[in-house]
Amino acid sequence: MGSNNWILLTADKRIRYNFLERRALQENSVREFVFTSGNMSGQEMAAALELGLASMCRFRRKFEPPFVASISRTGEVRLRWPKV
Repeated sequence: MGSNNWILLTADKRIRYNFLERRALQENSVREFVFTSGNMSGQEMAAALELGLASMCRFRRKFEPPFVASISRTGEVRLRWPKV
C-alpha cells in the first residue's frame, strides 16, 4: 500500500495503538488518514473529505510516511502518530 503511494482512509482510530498494525504501517510507509468521529455517516465523511482534501494534500507533501493523521468533521487535519 505505502510503497505504491496509496493512502489509507479509515474510521478505525485504534490502528495506531495495535503493535502489529503499527509495525505494518511502519514497514510499508503508510500514510493513514482517520476520521476523528467513529459514528459519522457516509454523507458526513464525504463532507469532511471535501472540506479537508486540500489540507490532506498539503499534509501529505509536508510529512514523510509513515504517519497517522486525523480528519475532523470540519475538515481539519492533525498529526496523531508519530508524535513530533
